[in-house]
Amino acid sequence: MVTRLFVTSGLVLGVAAVAFGQAADTPFQVLPITTLKSKDAVSVSNSGASSTVASPQNGTLCANVYGLSAETGQLIDCCSCRVAPNALVSIPIIDDLLGHPKPKPKAVVVKVMATLPSGPACDTGGVGTGSNVLATGVLARKDDVPFAPATLSAAELTSLNTQCAALHPGGNGCFACPIQ
Repeated sequence: MVTRLFVTSGLVLGVAAVAFGQAADTPFQVLPITTLKSKDAVSVSNSGASSTVASPQNGTLCANVYGLSAETGQLIDCCSCRVAPNALVSIPIIDDLLGHPKPKPKAVVVKVMATLPSGPACDTGGVGTGSNVLATGVLARKDDVPFAPATLSAAELTSLNTQCAALHPGGNGCFACPIQ
């Protein structure tokens, strides 16, 4: 009897831990990459959580991707992709996101912010302004490692917008992204 109680309690707690451990649907996600390889890529998909119309389904997101120096925390480069609901894009980190930095970094922090498109192109330097509002539904990962959901402060948003806009006035699309 006592064994059953312990087994049942263990199962209940185990299931609760798995349910609690699932990632929250957040528009801001972060992944530190300590050993960056030339073929590493960020895979971004759109769960459709921001869709409001079923047919034809709307809810396209802008995946705004930022690569920051693991040593200084300064932005190396940024780009964005439109991602249709239930679709996937793969952005090579060194060959696309980081704009061929020299020397190539050995470690990088990659951040992804999802927004609703505010026109035909996405704007990585204007996230959270005007109609370029944060949105849910982005799922980012590198290989089998999911990005961690993170809290976005107003200071972090302003810093990323300012640095990215200085690098790319008017926005910067990732080369690997399909034109939509």
